[in-house]
Amino acid sequence: MLNFNQCVSEIQKIKTKSYCLIIGGEGTNQARSPKIWNLILKKNKVECKMIPLEVKKNHLKLLLDYLKKDPNFLGGSVTKPYKENIYNYLGSNVDIFTDKIGSINCLYKDKTLKGLNTDGIGFFETLKKNKVDKNLKNILLLGYGGVGKAVLVFLKKYFSKSTKIYCATRKNLSKQIKKVGCNWIQWNKKDNNLNKFNMIVNSTSLGFGKMRNKIPYNIEKKEEINIVYDVIYNPKKTLLIKNSKKLGIKTINGLDMNLLQAHFAIKKVFKNKLIF
Repeated sequence: MLNFNQCVSEIQKIKTKSYCLIIGGEGTNQARSPKIWNLILKKNKVECKMIPLEVKKNHLKLLLDYLKKDPNFLGGSVTKPYKENIYNYLGSNVDIFTDKIGSINCLYKDKTLKGLNTDGIGFFETLKKNKVDKNLKNILLLGYGGVGKAVLVFLKKYFSKSTKIYCATRKNLSKQIKKVGCNWIQWNKKDNNLNKFNMIVNSTSLGFGKMRNKIPYNIEKKEEINIVYDVIYNPKKTLLIKNSKKLGIKTINGLDMNLLQAHFAIKKVFKNKLIF
């Protein structure tokens, strides 16, 4: 994890005229975004490079203040655990829809530093791609962090009005979740209700990084579950995905969502001028 001075030192090593960043905590160096962004930048012959920065939380504001003033910084991505922190830092410099979500994963310049959420639309497009039935009866979302907030809004947008959407968290977030038009379930009680859900979406970190060997719940029977969607893309097959496949449940991992959110973010940063 880097302090502010170390972040600046890494930025100064970049040899291109301009640069983009993916900003996050531990594990950011393994993110796929730099590969995606740099391939597209190279294809379009843009003299710009993206690098990852694993930033200490207490140095995040210093870095953002620096980037706001640096004309060579064009924008980039934000990943765990700073999507909500940077949303709060930006204040009014987000659009109405991003403000409704309450987290950002994309930074761009438009006179000043601004933020956007492309996680939600990336998730939405993968539901369409996989032809997920819009009339499922009951859906459970696990987690309500930076990604979970975007996912919940777009679950509500994708599915029919008759679909009941629930969100399980450890903290009591019933008021926040009710504002989106969904229902809250206490985390420790979710396992007692799993048999009634047709789709389960994991937006927690359980299955990623140091928690690679963790799983958000255990089931032995398929019950009513038709689809399990894990937004984690590294590893491609989390324990949740593996266990679900064994039970004959259709699974979706986070690879396509990650690719699509990156494409939407690149379009915003470079004002739709690049070819994909």
